[in-house]
Amino acid sequence: MPTKLGKAFKIAGVSALMAGAILAPATAAHAYPAGCSDLYRDNAYWYNCTQGSGSFRAVVRCYRIGHSTYATRYGVWEYVGQGPSIAQCLSSEETSSGYGERRN
Repeated sequence: MPTKLGKAFKIAGVSALMAGAILAPATAAHAYPAGCSDLYRDNAYWYNCTQGSGSFRAVVRCYRIGHSTYATRYGVWEYVGQGPSIAQCLSSEETSSGYGERRN
């Protein structure tokens, strides 16, 4: 049988966890290297890096309208500082999610 003190500690622990969840800063679902950003625009996913070295490309997951399948489309590899990589969905598709890939 749990004691009153043990029950109080359990309640305090749950309360502390909940308070931490509320006070913890929100973070992005994806963390990009410094100097990289993304944008959904014109049925495409744009990924751009302006700091660092190497190259990068955009990758977008496209929902096929009227189907239960997705297609993955890739942008061209771009060098840092040379402009965005754009992964474009077809006109019969909609952007679902996207991310950037980096290589050195």
